[in-house]
Amino acid sequence: MERYLLRRLLQGVAVLWLLTVIVFVISRLSGNPVDLLLPEGAPPSQRTAMIHELGLDRPLPVQYLTFLRHALHGDFGRSIRFQTGAASLVLSHMPATIELALAALALAVVIGIPLGVMAALFRGRFLDYATTTLLAIGQAVPSFWLAILLILWLGVDLHVLPIGGRSGFESLIMPAVTLSIVPLVTIARITRASVSSVLPQDYVRTAEAKGLRRFTVLRRHVLRNGLIPVVTVGGIAMGQLLSGAVITEQIFTWPGIGWLTIQAIEARDYAVVQAVTLLTAAIIVGLNLLVDFLYFSLDPRIRDAQTASG
Repeated sequence: MERYLLRRLLQGVAVLWLLTVIVFVISRLSGNPVDLLLPEGAPPSQRTAMIHELGLDRPLPVQYLTFLRHALHGDFGRSIRFQTGAASLVLSHMPATIELALAALALAVVIGIPLGVMAALFRGRFLDYATTTLLAIGQAVPSFWLAILLILWLGVDLHVLPIGGRSGFESLIMPAVTLSIVPLVTIARITRASVSSVLPQDYVRTAEAKGLRRFTVLRRHVLRNGLIPVVTVGGIAMGQLLSGAVITEQIFTWPGIGWLTIQAIEARDYAVVQAVTLLTAAIIVGLNLLVDFLYFSLDPRIRDAQTASG
């Protein structure tokens, strides 16, 4: 187990290093931020002085090595637009995104797992077809379209929820519902497939033959084994929610890292874009390692397989 997790950790470090190179190169290709910072008609001397102050006149390899050395110490530079440390700026917006992602994941789990279990228990019947049809519709609906409908209905017509900002629990409802649709569909489908594969197993039939109640069999045997793949889906979904909430945060003006990223890209704020990308990637790598550890803890068959191969 230790060797496997160490190998996964080294792979995560390699991914983060490769990502530093990609982000550094792409951010430089987007253009010179001096063009946005200086007023139109600024003298060449002022432009040259600002380029030197930002270190943009150095060779790209030197700029990258400087950036990498500082990033290892948690220093991603200073935001050009917001005039503050990029790392502290991203960390100040991170709680809003984490709050939104956790709320969306909670909705996806609370609704998705029961839907998947119900579809598996009534497989081939009306409830199964109705559930799968509903999930297909949910997967086909664009998140931005759903967000606009919620704003028009609940915010503009009924005036029951605020249409934007982060001002309490009520302002969290619409963006969390919008963001939860994709992981909800995924969790429900994985749950249905996994529970359907567990129901015909011999140990489930034996438990039913012993006279155990259906709910007891479902809780002790079916869900305990059938929901193991959902752990992986949940970890992946959390990473996707943290990194993919850009559109939702923009529509609802939710002050998270997605909203901050758009502001930084428009201003060609290299430091903030790099800090957002790398900090988010580090969180996703950590979530993947946590999922691997939980898999080892929940399923002894995986431990045996890794022991035999390692």
